[in-house]
Amino acid sequence: MVVPTLIRSHSWTSSVSLVSSSLSTQCTTSGSSSSTIPGPGAITGKAVKALGKATLRGFDRIIIARHLATITRIFPHTDEEGARIRNIEGIYDDLLEFSRPGMYSVEIRHKALGYILGQIGMNETRCLISALSRWHAAELHILLWKILIQITPLWNPSLKLVFSSPLFKSYTKTQPWSQVSLVPLILFFSKLIRSSHTICRVVLDVGFLDVLLAMAHTYNFDYYKHIWPASKPAPPHPHDQLFIASNAALLDITAYLEHRKLLSNHPIMTLWPERSATSTLRKPLFATRCRALLLGVEDDVFKDNDFSPYLDIFVDDDHSPYLNISLRTICSQPCVSTIPPEELLNSLTFEVTHGQALRVYLSWSPHRNKVALLSRLLGCMPISTPDVNGPDERDGFSGRYQLLFCLHFISVIAQTIRGGRRALLEADVVRYLVRILQTEIPDSYFARKTVLLDHSDVPRIIWENGLSYLVKDSDGPSTGLQLAIQEAFAALFPLFSSPNTSNSASGQKL
Repeated sequence: MVVPTLIRSHSWTSSVSLVSSSLSTQCTTSGSSSSTIPGPGAITGKAVKALGKATLRGFDRIIIARHLATITRIFPHTDEEGARIRNIEGIYDDLLEFSRPGMYSVEIRHKALGYILGQIGMNETRCLISALSRWHAAELHILLWKILIQITPLWNPSLKLVFSSPLFKSYTKTQPWSQVSLVPLILFFSKLIRSSHTICRVVLDVGFLDVLLAMAHTYNFDYYKHIWPASKPAPPHPHDQLFIASNAALLDITAYLEHRKLLSNHPIMTLWPERSATSTLRKPLFATRCRALLLGVEDDVFKDNDFSPYLDIFVDDDHSPYLNISLRTICSQPCVSTIPPEELLNSLTFEVTHGQALRVYLSWSPHRNKVALLSRLLGCMPISTPDVNGPDERDGFSGRYQLLFCLHFISVIAQTIRGGRRALLEADVVRYLVRILQTEIPDSYFARKTVLLDHSDVPRIIWENGLSYLVKDSDGPSTGLQLAIQEAFAALFPLFSSPNTSNSASGQKL
């Protein structure tokens, strides 16, 4: 079996590299007719187990037709709809099986691949990502290569004469706009990359970096780098959304230290555009910065598919940190655990350089290492907000921004990182939250009572009194700070918290 290695092409079109990948793919596919469950010949394998080989000859087409009919009834579907479909995992396993070359007819393979492309085009890929994460790396490589080939007319029109893309419309017809976009494809690959370092390597091996370079040339990403003064922020580029999604995908790759060398040795390191599109004094929109923090397999850098071609300025305002990243600088960064905590916290708050690397570190490091890093970060987090009406109003708003961000950061770690809640508690996060209450809301129940209490009593206090009562100092409406503290406590002690606890702190206005 031959598995293609990382493609390193200095050509914008990368046509030679993709042809080589095609030849290698055929080598990989040959001889893969065994019946394993799941895997090659899974449908036939199930039938053999149930009926025996002799009976199978007369019924294999009926069995396949039944599986295809089930698939046809549910595609396309949203992620929410998929969560309610019975045996959705088995259905996706069958779908991927039918897409395999050399096992089924061209009609069946094209139908299966068309459904896959449709889900990617509408950016509803949660079930698909889950199914792909269970696949063998060689099988995943073949499928990803076929997906890229079918969408060639978008990322490199010059290759239309080299590759046939009969299923191109399967990708475009599920998009709700008259102008089709490559953004859903990039978001799909980003989620795959975040799945694991092994899948990230498959994505690199299939030529994803070459595709990004071809896109940069096709959509003229470096346009403003040449014509706009470096001292001024550039206006929105017509394809900023695609550039933002591509930069986010590159950050996902650099999150794995073991893959930075592959990135550094690729032409993208010197050819990828860097352009300053926003003022360095401007903070990213708070709600967007919180939403894009520690993106996981089910998360998008954009909210609710807001990458419509008609929202360029809106997206530029929301995602300014993604418009100016330096691959060379990011790849030269050390492990996040060795970065001074004040510097790391500042970067997490206002930039996107280290967020994904921190997610990978916290997800895969030993427990004691998680506790050590979180303890250092908690030690430099603010416990109060400067006066916004003071002599330096900008510092006041920045301080409030960072305090609210830190509270949301705690909530995200507790809710999304495996072992994150336990690591935070051992890092003494409760003491930090109580200090904020004592400083910012001194009349709250928590601030008055917990000074005399062991912090191990906090879950009982929450259970008996409720979160809103504990942090409230008056009968007026809760502030953004109060809601953020409630959200943090609810994330740390979900079993003791009221089901009505508000989780809207990240949407509060500053």
